[in-house]
Amino acid sequence: MMKKVKPIISIVVVVVIILIVGWWSGYRFDGLSAARANSFVPKDAKLIDQIDYDWGGVYIFDSPEKPITAISIKNYGLLWSSRMSVYYFHNDDMIKTIGGVSLANPREKATVISVLVKDPGVSYLEIGPQGSRLRKEVTLDKPITFSWNVPYQWNELTPKAFNKNGELIYEYRFAETNITKTEDLRWYSTKEK
Repeated sequence: MMKKVKPIISIVVVVVIILIVGWWSGYRFDGLSAARANSFVPKDAKLIDQIDYDWGGVYIFDSPEKPITAISIKNYGLLWSSRMSVYYFHNDDMIKTIGGVSLANPREKATVISVLVKDPGVSYLEIGPQGSRLRKEVTLDKPITFSWNVPYQWNELTPKAFNKNGELIYEYRFAETNITKTEDLRWYSTKEK
């Protein structure tokens, strides 16, 4: 009887050690927990939106420090890990991008952009390249998230905001065409050109 117990105890000990090492390495049993374990996601971050894919998920957080997007990927059938993230800048703009990512891995492909609108003059947003352009109505102070199963660069998306009459009132771009500072990639009023 003792001879049968020793191998079982050994297997249990090995499994427990593997689980502990996996936990310390950031592996979790669901995508959100993996995203929260990402070292770049502040501990006080609040989840404001998420997009699920077959391969994993994109999680958009906000925190006093910064808005951040974490990508969680399914590994080994039931474990998840999050090693990628993208941060955005806080600002007081009337319309702002609060999260997003373009992912072009061999297995994981996605484009996500999430916008928060405070300007009551904005009625809807249009984002995406020709042939895959999406339109969504605006709800003030609620994240409006667009997603695709293919990778697009931000400049292919040509994000635009329109009023109820269909007039363009904001566009997402750099302040100047020849200067590309990351913090200058924002929503600008078309009246400020």
